[in-house]
Amino acid sequence: MLTLSSLPDFQAPELFPKYSDKIVHLIEYMIWGILFLLMLKQEDRIQNVWRALFIMLIFGVILGILDEFHQMFVSGRNADIIDLIADSAGLAIAMILFRIFYRKPRYYLPRRD
Repeated sequence: MLTLSSLPDFQAPELFPKYSDKIVHLIEYMIWGILFLLMLKQEDRIQNVWRALFIMLIFGVILGILDEFHQMFVSGRNADIIDLIADSAGLAIAMILFRIFYRKPRYYLPRRD
C-alpha cells in the first residue's frame, strides 16, 4: 500500500469514474483489516474478539494517517481527508465481516478409551 502511495503523479485512467480512487482505498484497507485479524487469529492471540477489532481499527487508522501524511511529500500527490474516511470505512467493513464469520477456535482433546 505504501509503495503505491509513493508513486509520483499517479492518476487513475480516464475511463474510471471520478472518485474510483476512494473505492480503491476502501477495498485495500478492508483487505488489510481482514488480513490483520486473520493474522491475530492464526497466532491464537484473540482472547476477546472486540479487543482484537479495536486494535485492528487503531492500527489501521494510524496507518491511514501516516499514509496521507507521507503523500504530502510525494510529487503530484496530496493528503486528502476523504481518503482517510474511505480507509476507515474499509476497516469498518472488515470489522463487520470478521465479526460475522469469526468462529472461536475449538480445541479437542483426544479421547482416552
